[in-house]
Order: sequence, then C-alpha cells, then structure tokens
Amino acid sequence: MSQLVGVFNHSGGEIKDKLATMRRVCLPREAGKTSSRNAQHPWLVSSSFETVNGSKGLAELFSPIELRNLEYPYSDYDANLVLMYDGQFYNLPPITPPIQHNHRLAAKGGAEMVVHLLNHHRGNLEQRIKKTLPELDGDYALVASSNDQTVITRDSRGTKPLYVAEGDGFSAFASNKKALWKIGLSSVAPLRASTLAVFTQNGVKIKKALPLDKGSIKIKNLRRAVDGYHKAICSSVRKRLMNVDKVGVLLSGGVDSCLIAKLLSDIALAEGIKVTAYTAGLAGSSDISFAREFARSIGIDHRVMVLSVDDVERYIPRVIDAVEERDFIQVEAGIAIYAAVDIASQDDIKVIFSGQGPDELWGGYSWYPDVLGEDGRQELSRRMWDDFTRADVETLDRENKIAKMHNAEAMFPYLDHDVVKLALSVASELKVTSRNDHKGKHPHRELARKIGIPDKYANKNKEAAQHGSGIHDILDTIARKNGFNAALVARIGYASNKITAAKMGSSARYGYRYARGDMWQIPEHVQLYLDVTAYNEDMLNKPEREKIQSFLEKI
Repeated sequence: MSQLVGVFNHSGGEIKDKLATMRRVCLPREAGKTSSRNAQHPWLVSSSFETVNGSKGLAELFSPIELRNLEYPYSDYDANLVLMYDGQFYNLPPITPPIQHNHRLAAKGGAEMVVHLLNHHRGNLEQRIKKTLPELDGDYALVASSNDQTVITRDSRGTKPLYVAEGDGFSAFASNKKALWKIGLSSVAPLRASTLAVFTQNGVKIKKALPLDKGSIKIKNLRRAVDGYHKAICSSVRKRLMNVDKVGVLLSGGVDSCLIAKLLSDIALAEGIKVTAYTAGLAGSSDISFAREFARSIGIDHRVMVLSVDDVERYIPRVIDAVEERDFIQVEAGIAIYAAVDIASQDDIKVIFSGQGPDELWGGYSWYPDVLGEDGRQELSRRMWDDFTRADVETLDRENKIAKMHNAEAMFPYLDHDVVKLALSVASELKVTSRNDHKGKHPHRELARKIGIPDKYANKNKEAAQHGSGIHDILDTIARKNGFNAALVARIGYASNKITAAKMGSSARYGYRYARGDMWQIPEHVQLYLDVTAYNEDMLNKPEREKIQSFLEKI
C-alpha cells in the first residue's frame, strides 16, 4: 500500500522543497494515532528520486500489508527507468515465467516484474505502457518514468486514486489532493479510470489508456448468469486473500455486504484467515440490527460502533479531511464507513473488503425501474453504464482514502475484471425486469440464495449507507444546532451551485428526479455547514475557498 507523488519543473524553478512537502502531507494523520500494536508497521518513505538538473522528483510512501513483503520501487539507472505502484497485481507469477528465461530477476518484486513486461514491447515509454496494461490483472495506480517521459495510470475500473494538476511553470501528481494543494496547485483533477497522464518538459497531457470494453450481451438465461457470477466472484475473493492472516469486511446487512461476508466466512476461514465484520450507525438504525443478526447467523466475528449525535459531529471534519470533499453526498456516505474502519484499525486490520459495485453492475438503485418505465430500456442501460464508469470518483476514491487514513487497504471484489466482464455480458432484462421491479439485481440476489443467505437478507431493499446507518437525517440536526438554517441561507444569498455545479453521486446527478425527492434533495443549509467546516479545516482548493469566504463575510 503506497502513496505516490511526483513534481515536474518546466521553467527552471526548484522542486526539492515541493517534493519534501508532498511527502510530508501524504503521511496519513491517523498514522501517528494508532495503537502500540500498529506501531510495528509505520508509514515510511521507501524511495525518492530526483534528476540531477532538478527538473523532476518522484517519491513513494509505503506501508506493508500483513504478510506481504516490503515492495520497493524498481530503478535501473543504466536504462534510466523508475517504476512504482500502489495496489496489487494478481497475475504476475503466471505471466512472468517466460520472461524469466531471458532475464535474471534479482528480486521477484511486483515493480520489477512489470518492468520486464514493459521491456518486451517496443516504442517510447507511453507506448510500452499501453501495450503492457492489457496483460495486467490487478487493482493499481502505476507510475513509470524514463529520461523524457513520466507516465501515470490507473486500472480500467479506477480502484486506486491518483490526482494531477498544473501550475505556473510546474506540474505534479499525487495519491491525494492535499499534497497538490499544499504546493500551490488549486485546479486539481482526478486521473480517471482507463486513462493515463504523460508528463514531459512541456507539461502534462491526459490520454486514453485501457478503455473498459462494454462488450456485448451474451447471457440471457438467469441460471447461466448466476453460475458464471458464482465462479467469477469466488475467484475474485480468493486472489484478494493472498498473503494475509486476517481481514475485515464492512457489513451493513444488505445483500451486497452479506454476500461478501458469507463468501469470506466460507473461503477465508477455510484457509485459516481470520474474518471480522464491522458496522457503524446510530442506535436503532436498520444497518446495525440487520448486520448483527446476519453476523450471528453465519458465525462471523462482528464489532459494532453505535454512534451518538456528538460522535457524528466529531466525525464530520475527519471525513472531510479523509475524502477531501465538501460535497454533502460524499460526506454523509463516508461517516459510517469511516467509523467502521476506525474500529477495524483498533484490531490492526490492514485489509478491508467493501461491497461497492453491484448496484451499478446489476441494477440496484431504487430509481432504475422508474428510468425504465419513463425512458425505456436503452436509457436504463445508458444510465447504468454511466453510473458504473463514474464509480472511480464517486465511491471508490472515497473509500480508498478513508481506508488509507487508517493505514489499511480497501478491497473491491465486485469490481474484479472478470466479475465486471461477466456482469456486463448479462442482459439488463435479467437485472431489472420491469418498471414495477423495485428489487432489481436478480442474478446477484439469486447467487446470495444459492450460497445459503436467507431471503430476509437476499431480498432486502436497497438502502444507501447514509440512510441505513441513520446518518442522513441527523446531519440536519447537527447543522441547525450550529446555527445553519434556511433563514441564514436566504440572508446571505447562499447557493451550493455558486461554489461548484458538479454533482457527486447518481442520486444527486439525476436519481432524485425519479425517486422520493425529499430523500435525495440536498438541504442547502446542511451543505453550507459542510462548506464552512471544510473552510475552517483548510480542506479546500483555492477557488472553492474564495467563494465560500465571500459568503462567510456576510454571516
């Protein structure tokens, strides 16, 4: 698990101080607050590289995960090549033996194995990266640097975050936004899944890398879909259990998290790997009651954090700090997850399984049948594809950064390449059958029943994390307690779209038009409260900060 940073000088300026700042900022704030048991695995700088003329600097901040070896970046000064990555590769052992006949590997590190794959392709670094990516199975953010190019990229689903930015005479990238903000770069953008950024002496260009293939519909039979899905998801879970002796799983009591928890209890426990489920929510919330019952029914260890209103209020600035967003949906969805990962970190859990992915792949959002009824199946398929391809910035980056804040790595087994490929090949008629089908995800639910999950959980209606945990409603109480209400919004002329028009989450982008409006509409006074909190915590880029300050001056 790594934090990756790089800075490039295009006009003769100094990069050494900027690189040092970025390295310092990337140290998770929670890293210094862990228990004595965690202290044996501190974050550390494994390597740092700077060119002689000071035009380029790269660094990796690394923390070992469980039984995995310390992974140093690969560097070859004769070939002027550096390669480092964040994440995991799952197929390097089987794809590298033919290469090893021609190259002697001094150490079988993942970075070195990827380099040997690169060396079997011709062209400049960008071209070789593009030719190598289809050969890799993994969840990763990758950095490769030669004399004249530095190329950064993410896997096709975007399971590990990277951000890029350009300033006056220099450009940079990092695994989080704060590292870029702190060196004076305000227009920070995520590097999207299936793209790459090429840094040269002239600046940075974003290009397509390994576009996710939507494929064609091949499976129109429910049993065939369930059987294929079962095989793919079991393989996905197994490969993500390599070199660990204990893992955590986020458990809400819904079908997505229950299915992963059940697979882990069957697969991991059979291999001697300890599994613990973690749940957080307010007293009386459905997440806690369903999760407790389910964990008890399958005999899995389970820890619960029952949150008070004061707990939620204390978590708000921590979540904003971790996810680097002031957006209402991002913050409210992140609070229960942050609290659950918080208690997992007390158990020294370094690998946490998440249930993200099935709603977009199998048709689980509550507004999907309304989209089908009002706009037709073609529009439903378009919406599902668009939601899936936005998951990198709307869900995965958030959960990744919360996990990293606690020195842990998030795993997304539903987003394995083979699972995604299988799901995309299944006809949407099997996923959402009609405009009256308010369950959806039928192959997904059938698999849950197949592996022994009772109907109570397999058929449970979709609840977003912020609703099932009880967080959504309580944010209004907290905002009003702190003096933020509709009257204040009206008096200062505040409107959230004056800060940014971007919407983070399918419910905010369009879902509210089909579903219960009061459930998904964003209360302006709550968003103002979050904006002011982010401002006070210095967790904003410069344009957002200036806009929010203009409203603060009126209070």
